[in-house]
Amino acid sequence: MDTFSSDQSNLVFALTTVHTEGDGQHNFTLRIYSLDDASQMYIEEAIFRIAEQCQVIRIPFTPMQLFHTRININGESNTCLLLCGNDGGVHLYLRNKSTNKWEEEHVRSYFPFLASLSESSILSLEIREIGDLKIVAAGCQNGRLHVSIMKFDTSVGDFVPMDEPACVVLFSPITSISVFSSSSSKVSPGDIHMLVTCAVERAIIYCNVDKLVLNRPVYLKECSQYDSVLCSNIMDVDWDGNNEILVGTYGRELLVYKQDIDHHNVLTFKLIWQRSFSHPIYQIANLDLNQDGIEELIVATQHGIHILQPNLEKAKLELLKVLEDLKSLKNELKELKE
Repeated sequence: MDTFSSDQSNLVFALTTVHTEGDGQHNFTLRIYSLDDASQMYIEEAIFRIAEQCQVIRIPFTPMQLFHTRININGESNTCLLLCGNDGGVHLYLRNKSTNKWEEEHVRSYFPFLASLSESSILSLEIREIGDLKIVAAGCQNGRLHVSIMKFDTSVGDFVPMDEPACVVLFSPITSISVFSSSSSKVSPGDIHMLVTCAVERAIIYCNVDKLVLNRPVYLKECSQYDSVLCSNIMDVDWDGNNEILVGTYGRELLVYKQDIDHHNVLTFKLIWQRSFSHPIYQIANLDLNQDGIEELIVATQHGIHILQPNLEKAKLELLKVLEDLKSLKNELKELKE
């Protein structure tokens, strides 16, 4: 499933379903729920209203991952849905503004790189815009990792490929991909890295992936103790301005890694926190659920959803520190003006 808001009022919720007939045949559908005036409603009303506006699209393949991203159409930004299937293809769906219906378009028109990947089913897809770069990464069932880097060209008003796409073989189905910047700041994101997790005991970080250097990976060694790594997420868990790495395993462990520099001045990642769950971890996300300004951590396991709240006492101390720093900066600015 996937959900997004194309602007402040539109809400789109999409999911794939399977229905088994009496003869054992499986029928797959893509269900898209759209609500255009969500900003005028309470959340409870929006949930009931969106259920009434469903479009059902039958799909002749087994869905693997549902993803949304922005694309440029005639100078206008639009949000599309990308659905990876076991047919080896990536299917792109756009909303027709005249009919308000979602229709399938040729993915080659917008992502020719993805259209060329048909030798194996894509299990993991990541498209991230950081600064003036767009990184497209696809992880396949046969263990191949494909990466394409695009840069925004002001002359055409869109992203254009920088170099030829890169490919590396990991010999294990790729379960998740997370492209992230070293800093949580949107103004100065810092270096760009990529976390790749595999079905066979591996979690790998490719540093400075924006330079398409995939021959010097950093391995998260502790992950090999807990069977398959199923999912990953990136967030600043300790509010120090740097992103941390979170991975969830089939061995029911949630692991958190922090960036560090060793005595050889080489970037490393060390384990700083760990928690055991009663079932395998299938998904990790961060979201400010209670609107208090601090994001909660959501962990989806085989048999339930867990919501982890941050340490509010530490959050208070960090906030007081930031306020003190702001006060000092104001005093320095005042002295400079005088």
